[in-house]
Amino acid sequence: MKQIRFWLMLFSTPLLFGSMLVGASENIPIAIAHQGQFAPRGVSDGVGGTVIIWEDFRTGRDWDVYAQRLNPDGMPLWAEGGVPICDKRRDQRWLRMVRNDARIIIAWTDQRAPGNWDVYAQAIDLSGNRLMPDGGVPVCTHPADQSDIEMLSDEAGGAIIVWKDRRRNPDLHDLYVQRIDGNGQPLWELDGVPVFPSEALQSTPRLVSGDADSFYVVWWEVIGYEQWDIMAHRIGMDGKHLWGAPTVVSPIEGLQGEPRAVSDGRGGLIVVWQIYENFINDDFYAQRINSAGNKVWEANGVPICNAEGVQKNRTITSDGRGGVVAVWRDERDVFSDLYAQRIDADGRPQWKPNGIPLCTAGGYQDKPFLTRYGENEFFVAWLDFREDYGDESNDAIYGQKINLEGKTLWTENGIPLCTAEGVQQPPYVVAAEPDALSVVWSDARSDIGDIYIHRLK
Repeated sequence: MKQIRFWLMLFSTPLLFGSMLVGASENIPIAIAHQGQFAPRGVSDGVGGTVIIWEDFRTGRDWDVYAQRLNPDGMPLWAEGGVPICDKRRDQRWLRMVRNDARIIIAWTDQRAPGNWDVYAQAIDLSGNRLMPDGGVPVCTHPADQSDIEMLSDEAGGAIIVWKDRRRNPDLHDLYVQRIDGNGQPLWELDGVPVFPSEALQSTPRLVSGDADSFYVVWWEVIGYEQWDIMAHRIGMDGKHLWGAPTVVSPIEGLQGEPRAVSDGRGGLIVVWQIYENFINDDFYAQRINSAGNKVWEANGVPICNAEGVQKNRTITSDGRGGVVAVWRDERDVFSDLYAQRIDADGRPQWKPNGIPLCTAGGYQDKPFLTRYGENEFFVAWLDFREDYGDESNDAIYGQKINLEGKTLWTENGIPLCTAEGVQQPPYVVAAEPDALSVVWSDARSDIGDIYIHRLK
């Protein structure tokens, strides 16, 4: 039965809108092993294809790390069902990855030591061969818990990894960071160096490239019940702090959280965050920070959307010109829709106030994923529950393309990428080449969760 489902395709005819072929491939199953595969992520393989990783529960006992490489047509190149990256005892979760030329580094949180979570890493080549010792190499095995990792290429063959860490205080999280080389060897102090300890709870770390000698860490700092801040700090590739102290990105008193960040392409970064007014009417703002740690835009940030209702689940990407494009779930109407806004390098909104609608179909739309798609164009995929007004879930995955002027380029309310029976998890989008994308997700059409891909060219 699994063999039959492996060749089962959802769409048999490409979708044409205007003269552009937007449905260049069908839904292709990548991993359909028993039990479940979830939380896929991916990177370009550098030659038009994609490498995908996911959390795998095929043993029915432990969560493992698996991977698959896909050719430019989206067809698997490695063993059916993927190759194991780490299948040590107990669980491996929260996967992240980067590619440096033909070497892909994967990191995860690991529970092989009973009683706590650690951070491990492994590297593979484009043939799926593991390049580090079996089970990976330890990045941090301090007896305290490590969690919530993020990862960034160091552009020198290795990677930067940041995580939450309880070693200093079991009731608080600090952020720690480590740089490893292409063989997984730590380049800084064993078990990492602190980003900037404080008497607050630090979480949701984000990593952004700076210049060749530095990178940025952005995080959410919960000081108490009445003050939550967004922080940013610049660190050198030698692990030393380049600012005397972090920059407080969100100076407004009150509750701010859930940061997102991208490079501004000029050595600095742009940070987008949520402002919680009353958890009924929440807005979000953006700020640009230069390499010296100074705020470039208005002191309190630039409002991306402050319309009535809740705006949340933001996804952002660089506009390629020093600014940022954001897409979010918007509840200004009865059902949530998708809206978008572009802020230029000077902090000026370029589209309609409070954003332009991307999808206002019946039901609600949620969990968008945004990326650049060709020159001056962007692609967003999302979970779609259009016409789903009852108790039964009819979720699907849809996509839309927009340009730098905020014009949607495909049919109104987007094109269907997956409308199969069963639950689809939020999509992850990989730019495999300048004019091709891979959309991957976990799909319950035949099992509790399989990995599927849809290619767009």
